[in-house]
Amino acid sequence: MIQDADIDFHPTDPDQHDWAETNYFAFFNAELGICGHLQALFRPNLGVVMTDVRIWRGLVNRSWDALYVANHHHQPMSKSLRRYTLPSGLSVEALSVRDYRVDYLGTDETEIHFDVRGIMPPYDIADPEMDPVTRRQMDGGFVLGEAYRGHWDMHARVTGEIRCRGETFPIDCVQVMDHSWGPRTETELPAMMWLGSYFPERDLAVHAFFPADPAASDTLSLAHGYICEGGKVTGLTGGQLKLTRLEYQPIAGIWEVEDADGRRLTLYGAAIAGGPWPVYPSVDVGISLMRWTLGGDVGHGLAMENSAMAYRVRHGAAARG
Repeated sequence: MIQDADIDFHPTDPDQHDWAETNYFAFFNAELGICGHLQALFRPNLGVVMTDVRIWRGLVNRSWDALYVANHHHQPMSKSLRRYTLPSGLSVEALSVRDYRVDYLGTDETEIHFDVRGIMPPYDIADPEMDPVTRRQMDGGFVLGEAYRGHWDMHARVTGEIRCRGETFPIDCVQVMDHSWGPRTETELPAMMWLGSYFPERDLAVHAFFPADPAASDTLSLAHGYICEGGKVTGLTGGQLKLTRLEYQPIAGIWEVEDADGRRLTLYGAAIAGGPWPVYPSVDVGISLMRWTLGGDVGHGLAMENSAMAYRVRHGAAARG
């Protein structure tokens, strides 16, 4: 179970140089085809932080066609995650484990200001009392790798506005935020898909992780996830994602899930915004704002699939001969 203490940095071996803690806040305006995020990745044993701020309008296939990009590496980090202001212009205040204030002052007449209010408790994928897949895997390792052994997700209402290159866009959406801690390599990070959706007419949110092998398969099997309906959270016991990609960019999917109560849902989705996200020089992500249908209801949420450049090179044209 996630506690208040999990807002902040977690104890680790001070010699573990690749230990990372992340804060991830995403937002969108589906009507305008706008999406974006703010990520802070801290390396507490090195005393540095990387921040990445991106905004997309529509769906693009080149990094430089994003509406806004600001990536800062190896800046001095804060002493706490409860309240911090970084040299990159990102400020975060944790009011509780479910509630946050996020502000960003960037370049090119760009600012971001919003409040995050959790609509559910944080979902701890490593807690066997909360996650039924983890209950089954306690003696069999951790399918997502050590980088995500410490991790929670939470659907939250995000309200505020962004001002990008002089234009102002209102934000009022329900989107997943997360926090991770653990050893995280930058060269061999295991490929995985992370995605969610919220259906306002049902007050229903769905979220899931899937290990990925994008060069070999378009069908992914569930690692962890949940359904949250009316504030009640139920862990997923199974699921499958049949993904359509343009190169490494998710553009459509059929998403099937089953929860611990035996409820089965099938979602059909297509990308309406997003693009490549080179989160590190050695890891790239395809991130998309997806429009999902569930019966006659429509929902939205971000989907992202990462894979290491080492993985892509192994499966690239030169490697194939």
